[in-house]
Amino acid sequence: MRPLYDSFVLFPLAEVGAPGFRVFPNTRALYSVRLWGPLPPLWADHFSLGVSGLGLSILNGFARQDGSGAWGAQFLITASGVAVDPASVDYLALTRAEPVVHGPSPLVLDDYALDGSPERGSALYLEVRGPDRLGFLGSLLRTLAQLDLLPKEMTIGTRDGEAFDRFLLKAADGKVPSDLSRQVLAATLERTVRRRAAVATAS
Repeated sequence: MRPLYDSFVLFPLAEVGAPGFRVFPNTRALYSVRLWGPLPPLWADHFSLGVSGLGLSILNGFARQDGSGAWGAQFLITASGVAVDPASVDYLALTRAEPVVHGPSPLVLDDYALDGSPERGSALYLEVRGPDRLGFLGSLLRTLAQLDLLPKEMTIGTRDGEAFDRFLLKAADGKVPSDLSRQVLAATLERTVRRRAAVATAS
């Protein structure tokens, strides 16, 4: 067996070689969802929007793509109000299907940071903070996908009503995002920062 991440339970090699998922109930309200194997390029976008569309919230998680292109991911999920049973969902199917989005909520951030990440190889590092809500991650990943930016690694967290997420990003073609892509992303995110947006509107 090999570790996907030091905080992960190890997966057998046979499971890592083909796409799959498992759901584990932690409590009556919290479920761990694990995904592994080769997944579609936009899987995280589809998965997060599909989960929120079912009334489920991603509380925290981690995902990483290895050198062969296979993914290992684990998310902590809970139901928000009236929702489907988290144990009954085909989470692998969500990674493949274009989600039905009914009036997506606009992305709202409190702050963000962009930087290169030489210690992790050639990738663009993105860190965001924002008010946690159902669909926050999906809105963020959809924004990135619209800019042809895909995560190769992501850490998702929430605490005291605030989302704190980190990503290593590549361009859709697998290359390092260009300076222009970085500038466009920064300008896009800047418009979503609520304090600065409020000041700009007032002026």
